[in-house]
Amino acid sequence: MIINSIKLKNFKSYEDETEFSFTPSQNKNIVLIGGENGSGKSTLFEAIRLCIYGPSSYGYLGNNPIYLNKVKNNINNNAFKNEIVDCNISVTLSFFEGTQIIKYILNRNWVYVNQKIIENFQVFKNDKLLTEDEASFFNKYLQANLPHSLFNFFFFDGEELSEFFNNKNSSHSFKEAVLQLFNYDTFSVLKKHLLSFQRKITKENRSLTNIETQYDQSLETLTSVQNNIKKIEVKLASKKNSLHTLLIQKDLLEKDFKTSGGILENEEKSINSKIISLENERTSINQYIKDYCNDILPFLLITDLLKETIKQIEKENIISSYNSIKNKLSGDIIRKSLLSHNICDIDESKYNELATTIINQMFNIKELSTSKEILMLSSEQQNNVLAIINAICSGENDLKNKLLNSYNRIKEISERIKALRDKLSSSVTGDFVNSYLVKINSINDKIHSTENEILSLNYELNSYVEKEKTALYNYSRVKNTYTSFMQNDNNLNLSSNITEYIDTLLSELTQNKLKLLEKNFIEIFNTIIRKSDYVSSIVIDSNFECTLYVLKNYSTQDILNIINNLGVKDITKKYGLKFVEDLLLKYRAKSFDDLLVLINSTPSYNCINLRTKVNVNDLSKGEKQIYILCLIWSLIKSSEKEIPFILDTPYARVDETHRKSLTNNYLPNISNQVILLSTNEEIDKSIYKIIKPYICHEYLLLYNEKERKTEIKKGYFEV
Repeated sequence: MIINSIKLKNFKSYEDETEFSFTPSQNKNIVLIGGENGSGKSTLFEAIRLCIYGPSSYGYLGNNPIYLNKVKNNINNNAFKNEIVDCNISVTLSFFEGTQIIKYILNRNWVYVNQKIIENFQVFKNDKLLTEDEASFFNKYLQANLPHSLFNFFFFDGEELSEFFNNKNSSHSFKEAVLQLFNYDTFSVLKKHLLSFQRKITKENRSLTNIETQYDQSLETLTSVQNNIKKIEVKLASKKNSLHTLLIQKDLLEKDFKTSGGILENEEKSINSKIISLENERTSINQYIKDYCNDILPFLLITDLLKETIKQIEKENIISSYNSIKNKLSGDIIRKSLLSHNICDIDESKYNELATTIINQMFNIKELSTSKEILMLSSEQQNNVLAIINAICSGENDLKNKLLNSYNRIKEISERIKALRDKLSSSVTGDFVNSYLVKINSINDKIHSTENEILSLNYELNSYVEKEKTALYNYSRVKNTYTSFMQNDNNLNLSSNITEYIDTLLSELTQNKLKLLEKNFIEIFNTIIRKSDYVSSIVIDSNFECTLYVLKNYSTQDILNIINNLGVKDITKKYGLKFVEDLLLKYRAKSFDDLLVLINSTPSYNCINLRTKVNVNDLSKGEKQIYILCLIWSLIKSSEKEIPFILDTPYARVDETHRKSLTNNYLPNISNQVILLSTNEEIDKSIYKIIKPYICHEYLLLYNEKERKTEIKKGYFEV
């Protein structure tokens, strides 16, 4: 793909209609765009990306309000002064399709209608406007040839370039670039389709859909209950620790008071006696509250269920009566009863019907048919249960009032105790006694408060434990059903096997390509770096992690010291996996234990060459930049694809020696189209002179401070 030109108007600082030509000519592949910081260089790239990829350039799936609001913020402020607000970006691209070069014009325009921003997107193929379906097909074609993520991969800011592969997502970004460049991302797409197919097969089964919903809900409920239990247990443990600490403090305080010889007067004994009596009463009431919470409160919380239990007992008594009468009342008894009253002119066949009719008149058969015997209590059990339920239901208000009165009484007792203690404190002489009373009272109050909190937490914990039992039962039952459905679905198993095979196949296919990347990288890197024996090889593993190696000489004693100081695990981490492989291969050892035996038994004073890991983080920022640039070139070279390479601040961290190497060997050869965004401090007179023969177009961006807009002119800085 080649970017031939871009035309933009009212986009950020580009107020006037501005056009750039990027088409390379013959051996001239470099477009040089100069400008000071803030003149609009990065804006130019953003405009290209936005025009080509639309909402996905900002990470959105469609023209949603957030995307349109972001576009609105990018429209030049002066555009809103016009009667018609018009913002436009147009990019011309060319692709090789077979043996032909096809030109596409992408035009993305934003206008305001009724104070709302509206986006219009048009695609022209060889100057012919495509239909909506054809434009949609082109977008898919573009995504297949140069996805948005790959386009971003080949645009870099030199200031941030060295960090690109040094973050946690570096290997993932590199992997995506490799797969897309070598057209292996098709397998990833196929895998996604297979996973989508699995979900589709599952959702087509209505029963399985319901089971999935029940499974998710039951798991969510169970997890929520268990999380609440954990939180309560943590709080409970904390409160118990606090209570234990308070009891220890109280015991130590009492012992300290006694051993210090504290003595109270007779009047104080009387007050203390009252306090003790009130404390005992408060303890008794607290015990009543505890018993109430354990024995009565659970029933008060389910009075509706108790009332339903009474109804169930009544229904079961009716069922029992019905069964008893039904078994005893027969046609023969009816006949004898009627004969005893001299009623005998009835057909013999009617007696059984009379018996049935009598029973049906006595009982509501329809209601009985919907009732079930659940409790099946004996008479004694019924009497006991009904007595308890009636006592609770009939005395519900009294029980609640009694509990409320108990809390009120505790409050009164606390206030009374406080008043007595205040009186005691005021009548006692001596700072020591006063201090003791204040501290002991404070501790007792904290103890009572903590005990009540523990009681409340215990009750809450017990409630959640019961909920957990129910939730666990429901989850286990639904899980078993769900597992059974999944195990019986052969299509899902087959597609799962295929996805595993794709992973294996992809690993095998990329192996040779990674070797080609390694080969091309070393050739390019050694050409650019201009240092002998700086890096001898690069290894790209199956996880797409890149490791540089250099050949180094080691004596037997060096190796022994390394093994003794670091150990096997740290040797691999510091010196690299290839160091270990080379070492074992040199000594023909199968393990480090064998290696130590061989080294000690046959000591040698000859040095051996081993591939040693180069820590990328130890490289200078300039060397890191060269490393990344060479890796990018090796990707483009190995893939044999035409990809525009856009480089902002190209010489940010590179010294003068390597600048010339990059200028002579790198920029003219990395791609058929290279777009450089630079300041005059980077590409100075000497560099400009070297790069000039390769420049097909050059522009200078000038920011008009007065009118706050970007203006352009052909040419570069006067260097």
